[in-house]
Amino acid sequence: MDGIFSHAPKPHAEPVQEEGPGARSAAVVVPAQPEFAFDGFTDGIHLWWPMEGHSGFGAGSHVGFEARRLFEEAPDGRQQLWADVREWMPPSDLVLDWQLAGDPLAPTTVTVSFDTAEEGTRVTLVQDGWAAGGLGWEEYNKYCDWPLILARYARFMGGAPSLD
Repeated sequence: MDGIFSHAPKPHAEPVQEEGPGARSAAVVVPAQPEFAFDGFTDGIHLWWPMEGHSGFGAGSHVGFEARRLFEEAPDGRQQLWADVREWMPPSDLVLDWQLAGDPLAPTTVTVSFDTAEEGTRVTLVQDGWAAGGLGWEEYNKYCDWPLILARYARFMGGAPSLD
């Protein structure tokens, strides 16, 4: 007799949890000791980051770390927060809550590690913590240029722009 009445309870179904994408990673080797590689990545980011294609305000703007945050500033003074610094551990690790042009309430995690290598320092960037479902995949596809960005950093540090 179940289901005779229109207001009878429906069978309980578990909600389907869509997983977000897996981690995205890229790495380069730069001809410098880890402390110099870390400083080049953080203190020199305004010198090597490709603002013309990978920023909110475009060419002519400036990016840099200030007060445990990574900001971009436009020529007219407008600012955009790219990331909050979760961990700043020179010369080995940098961990960011990354939100550039994304949801500030749902940042991804960008971890950059600096490990001694035979040729200098291996710099590995991992982005993870994507949102579930379509939003996560949209962000994942948007942040696909890390290999190119790290190649630009490697060139700045005096290394070959090829990827490791």
